[in-house]
Amino acid sequence: MSYAGSITGGGDTVNYSANVDARNSMMSRILYWAEEITVFILIFQFSTALVALLLTDQGDLASSSPLARNLWYPGYLLILLLTLRWLPKVIRMAVFNPLLITCILWCGLSYIWSIHPDVTLRRSVALLMTTLFGLVLAARYDWNELVQRLALVFLVTAVISLFLATLVPSLGQMQEIHQGAWRGAWLEKNSFGVRMAMGLALMMCAFAMQPKRWWLWVPGGALCFGLVLMSTSKAALLAALVAICGFLVIRVFRRFPILRIPVMYSVVIGVSVLMFLIIFMPDMMFDIIGKERTLTGRTDIWNALAAAIREKPLLGYGYGTFWQGLDGPSYWVRFSLEWGVPTAHNGWIETWLSAGLVAVILFGLLYLITLLLAFGRLYRGGVENYWVILSTVLFLMVSLSESTILQQNDLSWVIFVATSAKLFSFSPAYWRDRPKMPYFQPPQPRTV
Repeated sequence: MSYAGSITGGGDTVNYSANVDARNSMMSRILYWAEEITVFILIFQFSTALVALLLTDQGDLASSSPLARNLWYPGYLLILLLTLRWLPKVIRMAVFNPLLITCILWCGLSYIWSIHPDVTLRRSVALLMTTLFGLVLAARYDWNELVQRLALVFLVTAVISLFLATLVPSLGQMQEIHQGAWRGAWLEKNSFGVRMAMGLALMMCAFAMQPKRWWLWVPGGALCFGLVLMSTSKAALLAALVAICGFLVIRVFRRFPILRIPVMYSVVIGVSVLMFLIIFMPDMMFDIIGKERTLTGRTDIWNALAAAIREKPLLGYGYGTFWQGLDGPSYWVRFSLEWGVPTAHNGWIETWLSAGLVAVILFGLLYLITLLLAFGRLYRGGVENYWVILSTVLFLMVSLSESTILQQNDLSWVIFVATSAKLFSFSPAYWRDRPKMPYFQPPQPRTV
C-alpha cells in the first residue's frame, strides 16, 4: 500500500508534500537573509564607523563611552548564535590555526599577572569574541563571498563618510587639530584614511573576483582613493599606493607567466632600494612624503614607551591595562609628553605592553606563516591571490602606525583572523570559471 501525499475530496486536490517543500524553502530564505543582515551589521559595528565619532568625548580620546561599550554586548550575542550555527566548521578553522588560538589564550592568561585583572578579563573576553567573529566569517564564506561582503560594508562607510564630510562638516571634518582634513565617519583622519585604503584594496579585489560588477566596484574604488587623498594621511596614501601597485604586479604575474621572473626581480630590487633610502637617507624620504623624523610625534611616543617596556619586558602589564589614565602606567608617558596619548600608535609595541615579548613572538610567527601561505597561493591559488596578499601586506603596514594586532572590537583584526584562518585550513581556491576543488589535488594518473 502506498500514499501519494495528497488528498482528493469535493473536486479539490491538496498536495501536502508540495506545501511542506514550499514552507521549508521560504524558511530557508528567511534564515539566509536574517544571517546576511546580521553579518552586515556586525561588520559595520566592528568598523567603529559613526559610533566612536558620535559617542566619544573629543577632549579625552582615551575615554570610552558607557553606551558605546554596552552596544557590544548584543553584538557578542549575535556572534555566539552564528558560532552555534556553524560550529563544526568554526572548530575546524580553530584547530587548523593553533598559533592564533595560542595568542588569544596567552592574552587571557595575562590575567594572572595583570595590574588590573578585571580590565584584562573583560577585554580578553572582547578579544575572544572579536576573534570568534573572524573564524565565523572564515567558516561561513568562500573567498569570493568573504571579499564581496567586506567590500559592500566598506562601500557603505565610504558613502556615509562622503555625506558627512560634504554636508555635515562639523562631524565629517577635523575641527581643531588638522583643521579641514576629512575624517568621515571616524573620530580621527588617520583612522579614516587607513580604512579607506583598505576599502580601495577590497574594491579592487572584489572587481577581480566579479568583473561583471564593475559598475559597483570601480566607482567604489575611485571614491575610496579620493577619500584617502582628502584625509591628508600620508600613511594611508602610502598604503593605497602599495595596494594599487601590488594589485598590478599580481595581475601581471598571473596573466603573463613569461614576465614572472622579471617582475619578481623588480619587486625585490625596488623594496631593497626603498629600504636603503629609508635607512641611510631618511631626511630625503621624509621630505618626499611631507613628514618629519618624529612621524608627527610617533617616535617620541615610542621612545617614552620603551622605558615602560623595560619595566615588564617578558610578560607585559596585562592585556588591555596599560592605557588606564591616572590609574595606569600610561600616566607617566602622558606626563612626559605633555598630552593625552590614547594609544601606542604601533601594533607591535601595543602588544608588547599588553602581553609582553612572548605575545610579540607568538604573533610574529603567526604573521610570518600567514604571509608565506599567502604568497604560496601564487602557485596553487586562484583569483583570491589578490586579496590574501594585499590584505596581509597592508595589515603589516597599518600595524606600524596603528594598534591593530590582537585588538578587541577591531575590524582589522577580524579581517586578519578570517584571512589567516582560511589560509591555514587550505580553503579551496576561487576561480571564476571553474568548480570548487580541494586546495591540494591528488596526482593524476599518467596515461600511456
